[in-house]
Amino acid sequence: MRFPDRSALDARLQALAFLLREGRAWLASLGMMLAALVLLPFLPLGVGLYGVPRLLQVLNQLAARAQGRAAGFAGAVIPFDRRRLSGRHSFGELAALVSAAETRRDVSWLLFHCAFALVAGVLAVGLPAAAVLYVAAAPFWMLFPADAPLDLAFPVTSWASAGMTALLGLAYGVAAWLLLPWMARRLGDGTLAILSPRRYAELSRRISDLSAARASALTAHAAELRRIERELHDGAQNRLVGVVMMLGLAQRAAETDPAAAVPFMARAQDAATEALAGLREAVHDIYPPILDELGLDGAASALTSRSPVPAALDARGLRRAPAAVESAAYFVLAEALTNAAKHSGASQIEVLLHTDSTQREDVLVVQVKDDGRGGAAVPAGDGAVVPARGARNGRGTGLDGIARRAAAFGGKLILASPEGGPTVVRVELPCAF
Repeated sequence: MRFPDRSALDARLQALAFLLREGRAWLASLGMMLAALVLLPFLPLGVGLYGVPRLLQVLNQLAARAQGRAAGFAGAVIPFDRRRLSGRHSFGELAALVSAAETRRDVSWLLFHCAFALVAGVLAVGLPAAAVLYVAAAPFWMLFPADAPLDLAFPVTSWASAGMTALLGLAYGVAAWLLLPWMARRLGDGTLAILSPRRYAELSRRISDLSAARASALTAHAAELRRIERELHDGAQNRLVGVVMMLGLAQRAAETDPAAAVPFMARAQDAATEALAGLREAVHDIYPPILDELGLDGAASALTSRSPVPAALDARGLRRAPAAVESAAYFVLAEALTNAAKHSGASQIEVLLHTDSTQREDVLVVQVKDDGRGGAAVPAGDGAVVPARGARNGRGTGLDGIARRAAAFGGKLILASPEGGPTVVRVELPCAF
């Protein structure tokens, strides 16, 4: 006879813990269900609409936590980011939220969880407890008086009935050993199946995201080309034209008076030096050489040291990323620092660079926090952007460029900037874009 090994026991304990957590979470699901039923009659009157956003937020949080628990138990990777519901919504936005596919999945999960989580939790407690109680208590039937015998599944008044009770306890133990992992898998798989979008929906969403990222990349690329062309036209080209003119004047002066050509040659040399500096600056803006020399942390240190507002840098959790991602992070940081110095009125800036590792991928995080006046916002159409609640447009004009650069890499900009500050600009750039 082969006895269970340690891994089998650990798997059963994990299944038991998962079922107990789901049984405890059933109370929250039941409360959510009752709240929805109470709110339902008031919806036709219009009064219930005020409670819908909060109800959807709570449902979204419950579903997200259940999905996280199920994914942790199953060792699965959630291949998408759940939506984030916050702030106020117009009537049209509410209608879109209520009819959204993710809301329908959350409601389906709520019904599923209310129906089965309690049963799973009760069995997770009852079967092992009954097994231990029946087996442990049966041999002590003689300690009970004849007029009040030990009464479990049936009165235990003899060794025969005690043996039957012990066998029943063993049966409960076997049922717990076999049934609880199966129930945990069914509950976890059901949760993931309900809350995860269907394959075609996920593919459609990913295609939309890739199309948006491609459009953002093309927009950012076109903007970079226009900027480089403008810098070359207004800077290096004009200076090179000056060099040609000075050399022409020097040539004509040298034909009659060689000494008179010297000032023109000096001015041509100065113009050539300025043109060379402009070209170096344009090349630097395409890909800063300092990234190759010092890495992103060293380049960030150079940026913060040149900031007009005192800036503190924390890059202890940073790891190397692909060159394109580090370049994007460098320019995001440069733009965020410039934006804070121009518009925030801050006296102190805190910069955090670190790498978040998940089962899906590594994410390079650039976070800039200032103690300024706040109120920054970006246009809502910039995708992958979470504006601050109560923020106003008009300040922080460089944020739309940061949002486009992040979107080009499949990343996102998360902005928190209430009136009065502080402002936190957080950009997440996937390293496996």
